[in-house]
Amino acid sequence: MTLISPVRDDLCIAFANTRSWRGRETPVERLHGVADLLAWTKRTGGEAGERIEQASRWAGEHPDDADRLFDAAIRLRETLYRALAAIAEKQAVEERDFAALAQAIAQAPGRNRLVRAKDGYAWQIGPFEPSATHLLASVLWSAGDLIPAADRHRIRRCANPECRFLFLDESKSGTRRWCDMATCGNRAKASRHYAKVRQDAG
Repeated sequence: MTLISPVRDDLCIAFANTRSWRGRETPVERLHGVADLLAWTKRTGGEAGERIEQASRWAGEHPDDADRLFDAAIRLRETLYRALAAIAEKQAVEERDFAALAQAIAQAPGRNRLVRAKDGYAWQIGPFEPSATHLLASVLWSAGDLIPAADRHRIRRCANPECRFLFLDESKSGTRRWCDMATCGNRAKASRHYAKVRQDAG
């Protein structure tokens, strides 16, 4: 059996953001195959090491199936992004996206066995099964926990129309607009300043 530590609240948001600069003609894609997907799950702590190793061995032995799993994972990511973006904009999630996401969460391994672990407590689940919903179990658990509590967690989407990055607004005022003030926020300020200078000059 495999132990998975409790996942961070925004893991599903981090996964949705693996495609960035969505407002540009050519967005930036960070996942190009199942190897990238496995590396991402390992780096973010979204999967236990032994399950990643099992998945890596399986992918090497079944490359065509691994490609299909990756395609399913990307479709799931895009569904997740659309759902979270709708919530960020205070809109209802489209029925098709909600149904697909609810089905994926239902197909993920259940968190029904809590056990003691070396650093505290963890969820015990079975070995890796070759499916996107099993590989992305922690992402789906995160979504299942976050979405029903969206008002409390304040899901936001960057106001930069080229960026569209998702984030949790943890500011005291709850009015954060930018994914990062040093990048998108400063670009917006510079753009407004330039527009004002041009207007004053005209």
